[in-house]
Amino acid sequence: MFRSLQRLLCFSLPKDLDGTDSTFNTTKSVIRLTSLRKSTTSTHRPAPGTREQNAATATARPVSPTYSTTSTRNYTLASDAETLVTAATSATTQTSSLSPEAVVSLDTIPSWDNGTPYIPMLQPDGSLRPPQIAFGGYGTFGGQFVPESIMGFLHELTSVFEAAVSDPSFWAEYATFQRPQYTPLMLASKLTDTAKGANIWLKREDLNDYGSHKARNVIGQLLLARRMGRTEVVTDCAAAKHGSFTAAMCARFGLRCVIIMGEDDAHAQEEDVLEMKMLGAKILTARTPSGMGSLRAAITEALRYSVCNYETVYYLMGGPVGPSPLPTLTRTFQALLGEEVAVQMHEAAGCRPDAVVTAVGSGCGAVGLFRPFLDLSGIRLVGVEGSQAAALTEGSMGVLQGSRTLMLQNEDGQIIDSHSISPDMNISTVGPEVAHWKSIGRIEIRTATDADALDGFKSLHQHEGIVSGLDSSHAVNTAMALARELGPGKNVVLMVTGADGIGMHARLDV
Repeated sequence: MFRSLQRLLCFSLPKDLDGTDSTFNTTKSVIRLTSLRKSTTSTHRPAPGTREQNAATATARPVSPTYSTTSTRNYTLASDAETLVTAATSATTQTSSLSPEAVVSLDTIPSWDNGTPYIPMLQPDGSLRPPQIAFGGYGTFGGQFVPESIMGFLHELTSVFEAAVSDPSFWAEYATFQRPQYTPLMLASKLTDTAKGANIWLKREDLNDYGSHKARNVIGQLLLARRMGRTEVVTDCAAAKHGSFTAAMCARFGLRCVIIMGEDDAHAQEEDVLEMKMLGAKILTARTPSGMGSLRAAITEALRYSVCNYETVYYLMGGPVGPSPLPTLTRTFQALLGEEVAVQMHEAAGCRPDAVVTAVGSGCGAVGLFRPFLDLSGIRLVGVEGSQAAALTEGSMGVLQGSRTLMLQNEDGQIIDSHSISPDMNISTVGPEVAHWKSIGRIEIRTATDADALDGFKSLHQHEGIVSGLDSSHAVNTAMALARELGPGKNVVLMVTGADGIGMHARLDV
């Protein structure tokens, strides 16, 4: 019976772009192996309205040694309204750390996640603590709608994930693969002057290796793959910067790498596909039954590939979509992105941001950037979708790729094809957790056309000298409009992703 089911699921595998599996290690490697960040000290000014409290109350919260959906979390907290985090960096070394002197008071919203306040992973000495794990944070969304043959892998993954993240040695190893410095948080002075409103800060994820804003998630999941004894990693890919970073890291970890791209995306990024092959990856392409060769097709085929090779393959989901616990894994590792922003904003401006803005495709940037700020009702969290790929704006609930979430579909439940100039934005669905945040009104969603994205690309290039990705370019005009709305003295943070090679001629004609 199992073999029959496996044959049924695997009857049509994606097309190999070169017909060979030529996996090799390349001499071209920009992934840095660094030691753990050392503790630094510096003097910090308190944020406006900061509530003075004992530093031990703010940072030394005992946590239970295990994390699961049934475990009782032991936190020492005065109340939800008095939940505290610390955030500071050293201006001299630019090596991030937390400081007991900088205590920021949080005002929480009603319990979005079982009433558990957010406690940062970053520690005063720059190390990472085991994070909170909550698999029930999707409301009516999420779930596991998958063939029975893959349930064993999901159960194993959940067990390994819970054990790993509660193990300090896991985070010590995780830290060795991180950048030696956080990506900068830069004041976009000319963009701010043009907007004539709040200060606009740019979180420069484009300066990550290969420009990937998913680096934190990739590293964490590859460590899990190795702990599970998997020898091959498969990942879906839209913009090639994610595939290139994954291929480079797999070479470092000694894992075979299979990257599945939509056929249209692969042909539009031929030079990047060659780079991924140089880094040792095998490239497969895919199309949907309707003929779309985009990210949706890549995710579907990656799921199928992992089912057909479940004993040896680890599926590294590129975004926070798919069956549980895949969205939780992505959110856990990506949350460090938002924690870095909190740390850097306090050092740069002595306060927290008033608004945080990012483009939303499947939601990988959003779950990382927004997660640490969800309990702060005073901070506006704004996501920007492509106008023809607006699952959060125009979608309805359904089940796709193993999860219940919002998607573009017709009255008969058939998926409607999406379109966006950015491969990362061209998807008909979104991660279940982002859909949940939208449903409870915690995040604001706006849309941008392809023309808006090209205009945003032009603004960043001309005003700040940054060649950004087309995904984050969608959010530039929204960030500027929000800055004008908030007015002078406020602070808006916009995430900037790395450039891709798609549509360069169109961008030059803007």
